[in-house]
Amino acid sequence: MSWTTALLTAIAEQLHAAGAGVWRLNGPTYTEGETAIVFGRLPTEPDRAIALACYGVDQDADDPANTDGTQGVQLRIRGTKDPRVVDDIADAAFDALQGWQAPAAGILLMTRRIQAPMGVDGLDRRERADSYRLLVHRPTTHRPG
Repeated sequence: MSWTTALLTAIAEQLHAAGAGVWRLNGPTYTEGETAIVFGRLPTEPDRAIALACYGVDQDADDPANTDGTQGVQLRIRGTKDPRVVDDIADAAFDALQGWQAPAAGILLMTRRIQAPMGVDGLDRRERADSYRLLVHRPTTHRPG
């Protein structure tokens, strides 16, 4: 498993354990009553979902010698037509992740930096994007740390 996949899996497992959504690596299709946790793009169904994706945050994130750096993770969140639902999902995610530390997964500290409404999708379901900044420990072949 790649470092990025392991990082996102640890976050998905934390969200699942906290009850913010349902994470299944493999298994049955998510039901309408669940909040799906997925990687990449939001699925068409169910209505409620959290999509996780990594992104770079600054030039110091990939220092050639230092194994500690920064990593961005976006939670793209979709609710229902009711505008309160997307905020409820985002609040549950915040409760699970703000200040979270998981050294075994390389996460030294996770903090939210941005929360932004994204409007509605083609089915009038509310969307929102919350971005988190992670302080991470990421050894590599040339920086074994």
